[in-house]
Amino acid sequence: GYQSGGGGGAGEAGNTEGQMHGGDGLNSTITGPATTRGGGGGGQSQLGANGPGGAGGGGNGTNANGTTAGSGTANTGGGGGAQHHLAGSGGPGGSGVVIFRSIARAVSTTGSPSEVINGGEFVYTFTGNGSITY
Repeated sequence: GYQSGGGGGAGEAGNTEGQMHGGDGLNSTITGPATTRGGGGGGQSQLGANGPGGAGGGGNGTNANGTTAGSGTANTGGGGGAQHHLAGSGGPGGSGVVIFRSIARAVSTTGSPSEVINGGEFVYTFTGNGSITY
């Protein structure tokens, strides 16, 4: 049967860990604890087995008729999974994130940012619209 390849992640090509496997994303400690983002979406197979999404938010592939494949995880930029059937669709990719790190504290912010102090530096994470002024 037909199989699609897994999507590439930010840190690894698709299919590295097996056929139809999404590639893993990249690990970062910019916000404090280690977090993996940018995983690739999993592939799909005509005959049943489907690929998992890569670490860092990749969605799983599927071949279930009339369904949508796994979505990429929000705020990771993970890729959506693949779908085999015409009566279904591939999963949507996960929304992204913008992260600023600075030795100076922002004068003001608008919108969605969160602020943490990591190693004496100010880290601002935006998961939606907003602005930052220094």
